[in-house]
Amino acid sequence: MLQVNEHNHRTPIPNQIFWQLAFTYKIKHHAMELLGKLNLKKLFAPSTNGAIAGFIVGLIPPLRKLMIGDSAPLHVIEDSIMLLGDGAIPLLTLIIGANLLKGLRTSGTPKLMIIGIIVARYIVLPSIGVGVVKAAVRLNLVHADPLYQFVLLLQFALPPAMNIGTMMQLFGKGESECSVIMLCCYVCALMSLSLWCTFFMWLVG
Repeated sequence: MLQVNEHNHRTPIPNQIFWQLAFTYKIKHHAMELLGKLNLKKLFAPSTNGAIAGFIVGLIPPLRKLMIGDSAPLHVIEDSIMLLGDGAIPLLTLIIGANLLKGLRTSGTPKLMIIGIIVARYIVLPSIGVGVVKAAVRLNLVHADPLYQFVLLLQFALPPAMNIGTMMQLFGKGESECSVIMLCCYVCALMSLSLWCTFFMWLVG
């Protein structure tokens, strides 16, 4: 490849630099295509936006003092958000229940898929979590406090978040199937969570 210098003479570009420029251009081109295809409105669900806003307010001291606390000038914003948050859980339950009624009537979710999800969620994932947490403790990556280890282990055995149903409702696809899967997961969590909690307490005790 050739380039023109300030004296209008053409000098060859080294092959290494040429391939670096070509590789950078390809990455930039693919990144622009990906950004063009992404739907940011669907990517950032309302729950995600709320968590981001909460982190921003909590991490910036002036905003935290302005909104949080009984003596904060904008304490009314905190009260309003708390009222909305208290009503979010019943609304999530209503959404899951409404979609569940349609899902049970159509029964289009394969049983083998539900069984596979339950096995992966309540047997495989907690077993992997035990290995991950124990390896992290042995490598001194996390604190060796038993309560801290128990909380870390518990994250691997919890049922799926109900916000998944809200996201399915937002996308407009798979609402009934998701509700059926959530029902089965929460029913199985009654026994699975008790057993895993007992095992985790014995393990860290």
